[in-house]
Amino acid sequence: MATLAELVAPYKGVTLTDSRTLFPSAEGEGLPLIRVETHRCEAIIAPQGAQLLSFTKADGTPLLWLSPQCHFQPGKALRGGVPVCLPWFGPHPDGDKPQHGFARTSDWTLTQVAEGDDGRCELWFELRHPGSELFAAPFKAELRMMLGHQIELELSLTNEAEQPVEFTWALHSYLPVGDLDNAQVPALAGRTYLDNLKHHEPAQQSGPLTFDDEVDRVYPAVETAVTLEPTPRLEIEHRNCPSLVAWNPGADKAADMVDMGAGNERGFVCLERGAVLDEGWRLTPGETRRGSVVIKTA
Repeated sequence: MATLAELVAPYKGVTLTDSRTLFPSAEGEGLPLIRVETHRCEAIIAPQGAQLLSFTKADGTPLLWLSPQCHFQPGKALRGGVPVCLPWFGPHPDGDKPQHGFARTSDWTLTQVAEGDDGRCELWFELRHPGSELFAAPFKAELRMMLGHQIELELSLTNEAEQPVEFTWALHSYLPVGDLDNAQVPALAGRTYLDNLKHHEPAQQSGPLTFDDEVDRVYPAVETAVTLEPTPRLEIEHRNCPSLVAWNPGADKAADMVDMGAGNERGFVCLERGAVLDEGWRLTPGETRRGSVVIKTA
């Protein structure tokens, strides 16, 4: 199998680099990174977690937020961009397993790269899990990144076990905001949500979702696209991602997070699409299912 360097070598807009080069003041031992530079966008990707860390349009508009205190440490979650939470979302019922699964801290394999004459770049990553004490069932996950004027991410999940398997997952998108006090999601007004701060207690959203304190909510059955306003005004579309998770840690919790830090919570909100809680995927043996997310300026 070709190495990471060999795979990216033929493409003028795709280069192999590392966190020490791009983020010289960052904490951690360092990680390999892939840099994409075309006339449409600039992006940075970590093969660990197949995680799109940053994306900036050609006009300078960022579509993702990366923590200025992100730690680039092998086997540790990276704070920002779009972590892939899989094969479970949130805390595991057993209590002694990693939050949000292990896909975001595992090394994925880059299997294919393609560049278009129009400046669009596509990358395919694969994670094969043979089964382990962490998660007994074997499965294959593939993540396709399509980077151009917008971000398109498609997650494909195949059950390779001999029995049905339950998966919950999310594309944990960190979205930049210019002013957290004014950030809002109008499309969620009036919707029922499950409050993760109150053991999934159901409640009804009064007016647009805002972020004046810690927010950790699951909005089930959100079929439509949603828009984060006002600046930058971002639209999040999806296919086959019934759950929407909204999160911001608030000032107190952010101050205690070493990879975020006091005040940095004001630069982002998370609007995550996926299939969590009762909306998780139950895949039969050999079944493959796909879900996708598009992030773009509105």
